[in-house]
Amino acid sequence: MKLETEEDRKEAAKANKKPSFFQSLFGSLFSSSSPEADKKRKLKQIGKNYLKCKYHTFYKPASSEVLPPFAKFFYEIYKIISPAQMLFKSNPNTAAFKSQIINYCMSDHQIELLSHFEEQKIKEVARQISIDKISAQIEEELNQFSNEFDNERAGKTENIYKAFTLFKDFCSFDFYVLLRKFSSKIQENNFSQTPVFEKINAEYIVDDLKDFVTVAYLITDDSIEWNSFFTYLKETRGNETVSAGTWKKIVAKLKSIQASGAFDLMIKHISQNPGYTTEIHHNYETIIEPYIDKLQEETMSYIATIANAQKASKANSLCEQIFESLQIQEMKNYTTAYNSVFEKKDLDLFMYSEPLGYLKTFIIEFVKKDVREFFDVVVVRGAWDTSLAAPMSNAYQELLKTSDAITKFDDLLAEDGGLGIKIKTLLPKTAHDPGAENIINRVISDSNEQAKKFLIESTQNLIQIGKTLKQLIEDYLKSKPVLVQNWKELERFIDHPMKEFSVNIYKKIYLFVQLMQQYLKD
Repeated sequence: MKLETEEDRKEAAKANKKPSFFQSLFGSLFSSSSPEADKKRKLKQIGKNYLKCKYHTFYKPASSEVLPPFAKFFYEIYKIISPAQMLFKSNPNTAAFKSQIINYCMSDHQIELLSHFEEQKIKEVARQISIDKISAQIEEELNQFSNEFDNERAGKTENIYKAFTLFKDFCSFDFYVLLRKFSSKIQENNFSQTPVFEKINAEYIVDDLKDFVTVAYLITDDSIEWNSFFTYLKETRGNETVSAGTWKKIVAKLKSIQASGAFDLMIKHISQNPGYTTEIHHNYETIIEPYIDKLQEETMSYIATIANAQKASKANSLCEQIFESLQIQEMKNYTTAYNSVFEKKDLDLFMYSEPLGYLKTFIIEFVKKDVREFFDVVVVRGAWDTSLAAPMSNAYQELLKTSDAITKFDDLLAEDGGLGIKIKTLLPKTAHDPGAENIINRVISDSNEQAKKFLIESTQNLIQIGKTLKQLIEDYLKSKPVLVQNWKELERFIDHPMKEFSVNIYKKIYLFVQLMQQYLKD
């Protein structure tokens, strides 16, 4: 630091000189009680107090000038933290540092578990075991991973990250812009020559000084574990970026300045605001809990995506086997197309449009054709116990009713249908009327429940038909049938070989039940 000048010593002595008895007397008699006069007295006293402090060479209250020693102080810090400043400029993504700090503090077992949560790894495992088993296994491993962040490990991680954020904020202060006000020849991050600094009007730097103290006073907290932080830097980057010992000297110097009140007095005097108070806030955010929450969310999302892909793949494969080149009878109003409108309004969605279309198509193309032909011949003309035939007969009749019921249900959701009119009328009101949103969601929910009911009941009826059909096929293949006594006679009423015709119907029903289970298993 530069030695005090003779002028500075005289001014300090003048400030420290006690007023005489008569000066005090006249001062009390003629002093003004106006706010402006009171402010001037306070500012004058602030200037005197500043000249008494250890760092009085930074600022000259009489002329409101910031002096070269002030710039020299900031320049020395700038020279030290410059490598860190360039590091953060080239790596602005704080999230990357968060992940690095968390990984640094993990146990070896946690690092091993982490590889299990990668999307590609889950896909590889999904080729070997069921997605349900994978889900249970991953959930257990996520719990293990989370539990290993005990108090000690979590505390270490949080402390290093806290030190990192304070270090980064301090090093990110724009020292260069501040110093250019004292020397236009200074070059950014170039310290080959020490620049010559000039004294300047204090108003030019008062805002910079306010910004600086908000980051500088935070790093003086004694609870910050700088040793752990600099060990992390050295072990992850190969060097400390800033020497730990040099950094501690900066912290100690700032503690001294903070204790002296020098910067606070300067700000008050320069800004002509005796009541100014430096407010220090550090909105520190923990990183362990959000990290684990995000990891769990992403991992389970991978599993859900893979499960949906498997489901879609299996559903497509089953559809190809069942319907081949047939055109699917899609719903006209209970459709996924409607969902795009609902999504924009943040409403619930139609959930079973696709499988309901498959069901309607299956009933029209197979139940009303092949199953009906088999039913009319074997159930109606067959010589067998009606009590055994009743479950199949009832199931068949229910399926025929379901086809018409699906059509009526779909028509209710048309623009001129009972439910469709309600949706159309209330949609524009959802933005400002929560009641309208609730009513539409209730209509959607009821519609989903009805659609699901169609699927469940129809699947149960098809299972019943399939069970009975399997018994009939087995009976037909016996040398001496037990259930149906007149198989030979019945063959005359069918244009296809009885065995192949029956087996093909059974296979179609079996495949379709599997298809429905893809949508109902959840």
